[in-house]
Amino acid sequence: MEEATKSIGLYRNKSKSIIGLCQKLIDDFGGEVPSTREELMSLPGVGLKTANVVLNVGFGVPVIAVDTHIFRVANRTRLAVADTPEEVSQALEAKTPAEYLLNAHHYLLLHGRYTCTARNPHCAECVLAGDICKFHGDDK
Repeated sequence: MEEATKSIGLYRNKSKSIIGLCQKLIDDFGGEVPSTREELMSLPGVGLKTANVVLNVGFGVPVIAVDTHIFRVANRTRLAVADTPEEVSQALEAKTPAEYLLNAHHYLLLHGRYTCTARNPHCAECVLAGDICKFHGDDK
């Protein structure tokens, strides 16, 4: 497994987690991926973000997985001002209309990856700048 994951950062730990995850899926879940957040988070290497991605993408559950991009966008735009990804996730889920919840984390992630970037946000091209978002790249 280490050879297959060598190009990934922290590949030794990730390799151990993958092997442990597979073993636990076989031993505890009959080889099936569980469909609850708690069960997913019991798997080695699976935290809240990964569990929410699996629930959303794999099972169609309307949850928002918060990574560094979404955390940044939520706080900068004031959509969800919070100190932890879990708090941001809860706030975004409460504020997002039901019809957008299934894809909301994809939209926010892409916005954070390509427009509201960490070091040089593209505020001049941002559709949220001004009316919705008061952050300006110069105001860091």
